[in-house]
Amino acid sequence: MPANTPRLEAVARDLVGPDDELVHLGTGGFASTFKVTRPDGSSVAIKIVDPEKSEAERVDRELAALQRVSHPNVVKYRAWGEITLDDDIFRWIEMDYVEGRPLRSLLGDGAQYTAAEAARLLHGVVDGAAAIWAQDTAHRDLSPGNILVTSDGTAVIVDLGMARHLDDETITALPTPGTPGWMSPEQVGSSPAHGDWRSDQFVLGLVGYYLLTGTSPFVARNFTEAWLAPANQTPRPVRAAAPDVPAVIADVVEKMIARQPHRRYLRPATLLEDLDRALAALAVDDDSSTTAVGFYLEIGQFKSFAEDGFIAALGPEGLVVDARARARVSEFCLAGREAKARTAIDPATIFARSPKEARPAQYLELPHGDDERLTGFADDDARRDWTRPIHDQQVDNEPDVLIAPYFHAGDGELNWVRESLDMARTITEIAHERDPGVLVWTGLSLAASWLTSQDERDRMLATVTAQEHEALYLLVHTIQPPSAPVGNVDVLRGFRDVIEVMNEAQVPVIAGRRSSSGLLLLALGATGWSTGVAGNLKNATPHPEERPSGGPGLDRIYVPQLLNHINTTSYLQMLRTPALEDYFRPTTSYGRALLEANPALDQLTSTQRVQLLRHNVTAMKSQVDTLNETPAHSRLTKMRDMVLAAQDIYRQLPRTRPGEDGGFLDAWLQVL
Repeated sequence: MPANTPRLEAVARDLVGPDDELVHLGTGGFASTFKVTRPDGSSVAIKIVDPEKSEAERVDRELAALQRVSHPNVVKYRAWGEITLDDDIFRWIEMDYVEGRPLRSLLGDGAQYTAAEAARLLHGVVDGAAAIWAQDTAHRDLSPGNILVTSDGTAVIVDLGMARHLDDETITALPTPGTPGWMSPEQVGSSPAHGDWRSDQFVLGLVGYYLLTGTSPFVARNFTEAWLAPANQTPRPVRAAAPDVPAVIADVVEKMIARQPHRRYLRPATLLEDLDRALAALAVDDDSSTTAVGFYLEIGQFKSFAEDGFIAALGPEGLVVDARARARVSEFCLAGREAKARTAIDPATIFARSPKEARPAQYLELPHGDDERLTGFADDDARRDWTRPIHDQQVDNEPDVLIAPYFHAGDGELNWVRESLDMARTITEIAHERDPGVLVWTGLSLAASWLTSQDERDRMLATVTAQEHEALYLLVHTIQPPSAPVGNVDVLRGFRDVIEVMNEAQVPVIAGRRSSSGLLLLALGATGWSTGVAGNLKNATPHPEERPSGGPGLDRIYVPQLLNHINTTSYLQMLRTPALEDYFRPTTSYGRALLEANPALDQLTSTQRVQLLRHNVTAMKSQVDTLNETPAHSRLTKMRDMVLAAQDIYRQLPRTRPGEDGGFLDAWLQVL
């Protein structure tokens, strides 16, 4: 229970002058704090301690701590005393009034900080805390609620009520003093300790983590989980939660939050020196958090997508042109260049390891489509001979990027992972003979089991990271319908792990042929997301001898608020429900034109189907633009907000078809 605010306010009114203005600032577990404005306009803060909630020793500790410390990042002590009311003795402390907001309130309101801003704020708090530590005192509650941020961005530490001299063995009323979720592992472990300055350092590291990533370091559903979280959970690496955070500051924060106290900084001066170096480095590149993510239109079937200036209007980062478009490949590449979009050609070699009778007609017409079933290569010369015609066909169309030939690696087929990597090496060698500056993406197509199994994922990543790559074009065959987002949490966690590892290796990851889950992967750190204009271009092709899964990709409309495609029949039902109309109005000119021409969305003509597909990719691209408008370190938070908003809408919907019910969002939240 908090302190008795009305009673403490009565004490405060007795304490101040008749012309002084008194404003209640807040009440904690043992005291209330008030702002006192004097007739001359000056202001101070005064804390009145509830004698029923706190022992005198606690007040003495705060007084002692305040008297020993003089620092611009620590609230300044002015005076103290006692006052008696109704036979009770109330202690009071007068301090400077700090015009600012608690950091907890700022973060709760969605405040976002660049890496440089976060580092400056963290440096100020650590510098102030170091002044406390220099007096052999630990604060023991350096949570965001006890850090005020002024209008000029100065951080000021307040509320030293739990501060304890390191030689003082006084036991407080709390077994492990602090704020749940903002404590060190040793403070909440099986044998909890009050903690020393290294515990303060850990908590400030958690503050730095939140400032840099925009996400809480721990996940907790209730008070007990929050209290135990530091002992039971390990925060994700900073650059896993926010890939664009520079290593120079991420490394400092991760050392501050090491689980073992002896793994943290052992001298405050060393911590401040590293923060100084980080600030100097960040001052050179203060735009690290503005790195853009790319939307790539996967195209290969519909000529109309290269007409009417659509690609330029869409404004994708680039086009991924499927080689099965054959004669249209050059047309699409030209349209991409005119729209100033990077063009890449997907060689579509995925069927090469299959018998001819299992290959689609479009594939058989490619230069390599009629080759005998591929079982591997005898040596590098054989691999080079097989690769050169593919290279020549790609460069004849003058793309900006060559995607290396790749083969689908089924369950445990590490040999086909290696073959794809060898292809990347081989085509790079061939390409560099003509143009040393050409860009080559390594293509990799995987069964979902490579992501869901930690052991298999480690085998694959160990192999992939053994060589250098300019970028990784990653396709994963999953069982959901082509137009549906991934809803398997294990697959998504595998995606996240792969992206984190490749980012650590400084290799951009382009999530290939994904439906709306590609947006989630961008938030998780992928550099690009390609999605197609037809259903069979929204999912990696499985091994041709496997039974294909999924359903038709056409006649589904993308609803941004739902983060999903839904059947046009379901869409019309929602659109015509008054309570849902605002959510389901078309968000693009293509969608509005389609509904005007065909209000029933039935028996779509070829022109109307193109309008539908243009609406879908335009609506998805607009959400990528939203991510790009969000600082990189806050994209996870933005994505989480979008997911929560979508869940609220799904709860209002009548029963929908499988895959259109929003169940995938539970998995998204777990991964976020």
